[in-house]
Amino acid sequence: MEKRIHKFTFYHPKLEKLQECLVNGRCYIVGGFIRDRLLRVAKEKVDIDVVCFKPQECARCIEETLKKKPFVIEREKAVFSFCGPDWRIDLTRVDGATVEEDLLKRDFTINALAVDLRELFLPFNDDALIIDPTGGLEDLQKGLVRPVSEGALRADPLRVLRGVRIKNELDFTYHPSFLKLAREAAEGLKSVAPERIKEELVKCLKGGFFALALRELDEIGALFPVFPELQGIEKVPPSGFHQFNLKEHTLRTVEWVERLAERAEEMLSEEAEVLFKNSHLPELPDIGLLELAALYHDVAKPQTMKEENGKLTFYGHDALGAEIAFNAMLRLSFGKRSAKLVKNVIRHHLRPFFLFELFKKGELTERAIYRFFRDTKPYAPHVLLHGAADLCATSREKEKELPLYTEFTRHLIKFFKERIKNLKPLLTGEEIMEIKGLSKPGKCVGKIKEKLLELQALGKVSTKEEAAKLVKGIHCESGN
Repeated sequence: MEKRIHKFTFYHPKLEKLQECLVNGRCYIVGGFIRDRLLRVAKEKVDIDVVCFKPQECARCIEETLKKKPFVIEREKAVFSFCGPDWRIDLTRVDGATVEEDLLKRDFTINALAVDLRELFLPFNDDALIIDPTGGLEDLQKGLVRPVSEGALRADPLRVLRGVRIKNELDFTYHPSFLKLAREAAEGLKSVAPERIKEELVKCLKGGFFALALRELDEIGALFPVFPELQGIEKVPPSGFHQFNLKEHTLRTVEWVERLAERAEEMLSEEAEVLFKNSHLPELPDIGLLELAALYHDVAKPQTMKEENGKLTFYGHDALGAEIAFNAMLRLSFGKRSAKLVKNVIRHHLRPFFLFELFKKGELTERAIYRFFRDTKPYAPHVLLHGAADLCATSREKEKELPLYTEFTRHLIKFFKERIKNLKPLLTGEEIMEIKGLSKPGKCVGKIKEKLLELQALGKVSTKEEAAKLVKGIHCESGN
């Protein structure tokens, strides 16, 4: 099926600026850019894939025109990438004698579309021919994700994950052949470069359908190949308050993080703002990283599971899980700052439950609240929202406690804003050293400063004089 479309459909200012380079390089636009323009899908950052018969010449011309050096992805295959704030152009050599041969080697029919760039720049030509050797235009109309060929997914197993992402991104349906071929190719995801996996995961997280994608990856047998650290969670049965087995609980926790994102401000007041900032990863707000923390929060339960007096226990799963998740995030190339956020949320993910139980009994002390914020800083909002998701994912009965949990978080946030947020030490480290007659700083000074801050927050000390008197009475061990 071939079709002529008004060429303005594919207009982009960067293409117009580079038209001489692209025409001389015998280039074609291919793939997702055409698909998205036909569907009128707007994106923050436009990715334009271009295949050329003369990619090196074209890359040199673009470099001279833009005064910008390309990022060379694969020199042997002539893959060059030029990037701007809201655009990216990737140049690749045509894979075959013709562009049709190239398209037949691509992933999905809706991506196996091409437009000859020469047609876009002909002055007396109003439309351009869409080259479609696989029926992609028809699948686009039907809303189908269909592999180009029987071997398309095995040729590059990342296409399994990409297919799940595209289906949910466009709200399409899987062609039956995708499900069959995806199951056959799923194990191959274990050998895909982590950087490529991460790129697809970030798109799922930003798109707001990560939880649904996880469900579908699980159905086609791709969940554990993508997240091998989770292997074994399907074998942990329901226990205690838990209505579901661990795999189901894990997937439900991720779903609840997505659902509760809309209620974050209600639960956390203005402290929720941090969840929607790209504080730890430039391309993803923290709420996305919180979904990854939810995915990994009970990852160590299989290793720590023991039976005591007829009950299952998981002592230490929070600490061990934090380390496993940290390493998993590094393996997936998310970087140390993102990994640290996930690690800290998991390390402290049981704390909200302990405090919530005290709150329900009327036994929650200000000291316990202060120490929660002290120990989880700066991740307290993340830990509290995760706690709500974890609670709701435990059982349908526990879901009913969400209004009370919201009251609990608002109580904690009120204390934080009134007593902790703008708290400043009454004494500096130097002043403490002078009072104690210490010649150099050490652990003792740090402990005293922390003790003073806690007493300030609790309203037990409010002046420098009171603080100094208190410091005099604190004993420091020698050498500290």
